[in-house]
Amino acid sequence: MLPAFQSPFVAAMVIPTGVGASIGGFAGDATPYLNLIASVTDVLITHPNVANAAVFQKLSENTLYVEGYGLDRFVQGHWALRPVRRNRVGVVLDAGIPEDMQILHINTMNAVKSVYGVDMMGYTLTDAPIETGCEITPSGCSSGYLRNPEVLLAACKKLQTEGATAIALCVLLPELAENEETLEANYRDGSGVDPIGGIEGILSHLVVSELGIPCAHAPVFTWDKARPVTDEILDPRAAAEFIAPTFMPCVLTGLSRSPQMTPVENAGPQDLTASQLSAIVVPANALGGIPVLAALAREIPVIAVENNQTVLGVDSTCFENSPNHHLIRRVRSYEEAAGVLQAMRLGLTLGPTPVPNFSQTSPPVPVPS
Repeated sequence: MLPAFQSPFVAAMVIPTGVGASIGGFAGDATPYLNLIASVTDVLITHPNVANAAVFQKLSENTLYVEGYGLDRFVQGHWALRPVRRNRVGVVLDAGIPEDMQILHINTMNAVKSVYGVDMMGYTLTDAPIETGCEITPSGCSSGYLRNPEVLLAACKKLQTEGATAIALCVLLPELAENEETLEANYRDGSGVDPIGGIEGILSHLVVSELGIPCAHAPVFTWDKARPVTDEILDPRAAAEFIAPTFMPCVLTGLSRSPQMTPVENAGPQDLTASQLSAIVVPANALGGIPVLAALAREIPVIAVENNQTVLGVDSTCFENSPNHHLIRRVRSYEEAAGVLQAMRLGLTLGPTPVPNFSQTSPPVPVPS
């Protein structure tokens, strides 16, 4: 229970999608660090890339699961977050998904509803296949494209009209090209960029930007591609995605309590706004994204975690000429980040720096004549 005069200590934990993060760039491998950070905050805001782990998910009660575009708009000060007790989750199934995999995912919806009590309002098939593709940018990041965005949005709007307050996307992803297959092999070994991360972000960003409601994506493959791996031991960080043929459970449980988003001018007294955000935690060389830039513009401290490396290469040296460069606090690990956040939460200023004596440099106070 917070004292009446204190507002909640709110932080955000961001790990960009498809950039090869050594922590959080795989399958739920950032979850232990997420829950550590959550333990020293009153509210922790994060996004699906940090929390999703195929059939697994373990979020603390004070963690808000916010799609990346919505998180961007929140930190920029455009949208407020409205916590909910539950959402009515609708599912869009890509018409391109083979029938056997459609049945598997319908069974998964029913299982999640039965086991976790998630309010599954129903599903709809798109009128035509979505047709996606995966790409790798010159910087080494994962990206992609979809040929029929209007088909996807039409299905999402249909569910929203029927009463869905959150939408899970199940879109068939293509067979990988030869260079992408090499990336996937590296990913399995714990050393590469997730080749499908980029297209997943594009899909959910599109829906949230158009409909303004929570959304996340569960990739679907053909059965031959989705078959669990039983002939090799994988890197533990990637293992969650190769032991079951569906990634849907984590998406449905995350969306079940994902906060609603509303224009900040419509925010109520219980809604969270960027003015309440005390800090953002992010990999140390992934500082070029919207959340970090918006946080610095709003004079919100950025905690840069050095042992979480990505392919981006945008670190604190890129901000040396920024007037808010001093707001970037470099730490070695998420354990150290948790200590910094706890000190901030308690209002402590730590360190041996002596109190300055301004009388040595200040001019004498004039004495009235």
